[in-house]
Amino acid sequence: MKRIWLLLLFCLTTWGAQAQDAPALALGSDTLESLARHVFLPGLALFLLGYFVLAAIKLVLNYLLKRQIIASAVSESIVERLLPGPQDEQNKIVKWVALLLSSGGGLLLCSWYPPVGIHSVIILLFSTALGFLAYYLYLHRQAK
Repeated sequence: MKRIWLLLLFCLTTWGAQAQDAPALALGSDTLESLARHVFLPGLALFLLGYFVLAAIKLVLNYLLKRQIIASAVSESIVERLLPGPQDEQNKIVKWVALLLSSGGGLLLCSWYPPVGIHSVIILLFSTALGFLAYYLYLHRQAK
């Protein structure tokens, strides 16, 4: 409770002690669009790219570890219980590839047709849905 009061005290004193008038931050549509374009979208793209790269590295390292364990004469049943199957990791990578490619295609279509509006959102939704459909068909074909 002391920490909350202390934090509130410091916040209130800094809020009241401004040296000069600062212009108020007006969040108009141009500001939000600029913020989304320069901060949120690159951050999301870096997160997705990093997640994909880490999944690919994890797949390769699990394969190499499994090969080393088998070479050291440990029974294969123990190895299967220790490490996830390569099929699960491969399915995750295929899912992310399908989603990234379909979302990228949707963004490309949105950039070709300049007025950004509700139709751009619909294009992105349908392109992402096509990516999920491609992943589902891949899993369905793989199960056969």
